[in-house]
Amino acid sequence: MNSTRTRRVLGSAAATAVAALSVGTLAVPAHAAGPALKLDVGALIKISGEPTTQPQFGENVFLRAGRTGTAPVLDAKLTLDTTGLDGIAVLTAAGGRCVTAARTITCDLGYLNSDSVNITDHLWLSAVPGARAGTRGVVHAALTAPGAEPADKDFSVEVGGAAFRVAEIAPKKEAKVGSTFTPAVRFANRGGVSAARAIVEVMMLPGLKVENWPANCEYATDPGQIGQEGFGTPIATTHAICTVEGEILPNEPVRLNGLDLTVTSEASYTFADFTVFADPDAAAAQGPALRRRLAFKRGTGAPATLPRDSAEGIPSGYPDINGHFTEQEVFADNGADFGLTGTWTPDSSGRAGTLSITAANRGPAAIFDRSGGEGTPFVRIQLPEGASVTDLPKNCRANNRILGEPQDHPLNKFDCDAFAFYIANGASSTHTLGVKLDEGTVPLSAVVSFQNELSDLEDGYPSAPMSWDPDPDNNRIKVALRSLPVPGTPAPDDAAGAPVEPVAPVVPASAADSTGTAGATGTTATGSAGGTATTTTAAGRTATRTGTTGGTGTVAPDLADGGELADSGRRDAVPLAWASATALALGGAAFLTSRRLGRRRP
Repeated sequence: MNSTRTRRVLGSAAATAVAALSVGTLAVPAHAAGPALKLDVGALIKISGEPTTQPQFGENVFLRAGRTGTAPVLDAKLTLDTTGLDGIAVLTAAGGRCVTAARTITCDLGYLNSDSVNITDHLWLSAVPGARAGTRGVVHAALTAPGAEPADKDFSVEVGGAAFRVAEIAPKKEAKVGSTFTPAVRFANRGGVSAARAIVEVMMLPGLKVENWPANCEYATDPGQIGQEGFGTPIATTHAICTVEGEILPNEPVRLNGLDLTVTSEASYTFADFTVFADPDAAAAQGPALRRRLAFKRGTGAPATLPRDSAEGIPSGYPDINGHFTEQEVFADNGADFGLTGTWTPDSSGRAGTLSITAANRGPAAIFDRSGGEGTPFVRIQLPEGASVTDLPKNCRANNRILGEPQDHPLNKFDCDAFAFYIANGASSTHTLGVKLDEGTVPLSAVVSFQNELSDLEDGYPSAPMSWDPDPDNNRIKVALRSLPVPGTPAPDDAAGAPVEPVAPVVPASAADSTGTAGATGTTATGSAGGTATTTTAAGRTATRTGTTGGTGTVAPDLADGGELADSGRRDAVPLAWASATALALGGAAFLTSRRLGRRRP
């Protein structure tokens, strides 16, 4: 379900976004002469106290370069002065653009046309044999280009110092809304010296909260930085920085105690991230960047503690950039009602008008699709023969494929983007299409349904399989574009001489009303000539149509799909298959190079 291609794209995008928040930045203000250059690199990089051979394409220095403004910068050069590493560590670059002379590495970056781009020259630090654990050196980095203000940054390198490695946390399954639990945040000091404290950074998505933050934690709400970094919908996240004082000996395992998570009504699938450092300015720490843009408050609860714990499940060895990170996934016993509604507004002629379709998450849960599209639904609008589109919104497109295969004729089928990968409780989207109808009195209806990447490529799914939705009846509806003629007016036969079957003005495919509440009044379309169409679909009732001439007619609520549905290129109805809906498989996270929003789950 979760394609490798999709997860790689999402993971790469996430890595870029989170890395931009996780590193120190030094930029010289621009002046009239040209753009200013920027360098981003962690203030403190920790490496193993033992000499380490560089793996193929390996790197342990993550450095980013950029420029302000929009114009490209030519002939950019990065210089790394490693004199300050003498007797401590060796820095090498293996990307092909760098040359080393004595203790200076010079990399020809050439064309620089981004405000932040990763330097892919495989910068690698290795300890000098015999270097004493905990000793530090300094590298001076400088970025220059003709006509641009230069940027420079010093970063420290520590060999064999205190460094934490974190165990994985088992997912919390079938969690009840309102329940509280303590995540098993367990880690050990894998460095060569004792740590004086542990700094635990926490990031929580909606669906989880801490009722009373410990007094040694600071917390803040981020209004939606993740969404602003290019993922679509902003996500309001909670960040916290907990500083727990106390010596942690080399190889000593501990557990974070006193930080309890409560499952809220927004939870369906959600998670909390934990990263643990011995120093606040470690290369992967987000704390310094977060403090610059968020207003943190101090908790008032009992302080969090670090009691000694078992070493079982905590990896050994000095951690790499991902070794500080773990995540608590939560699968809540909760759902979200997704629903479609539609209205048809004809013009005075009755042969043209606007079709408006709204997709909404009616909650209570927010839905987060980490797979990058395989679970997020879009809206499909299937127009009947006799109707054509005159105005298509920019986020809609014609779809002439069946099960992914292109057809040699148009299908009158249109797909419209509905949601991004995060769908909050109350989120909605509306699409308005201009539609023209052929002359005639034959009833015409548009069939509207949720679809997604999975359902669109597998036979047997007339609408998106959304495992979280307790009421799939409103995931597929009909909207009448031209309803029954006034009673007493003979209905014309079709070309074959067979009478035309009536079609209800607005009918969910399952005979629930278009708002998803059985017995409620369905969608009403009002034309400029004063005609209205209203459908009520409670069991045992009839639907009443009031025409422009004042006549009324009734139609049974339990109508078949009729000949208007052409999802499969046929004129017959597509059967409902709610029971076969496939559960959404959610990926893990990508933080820096492989975490947060794109991490692969086993």
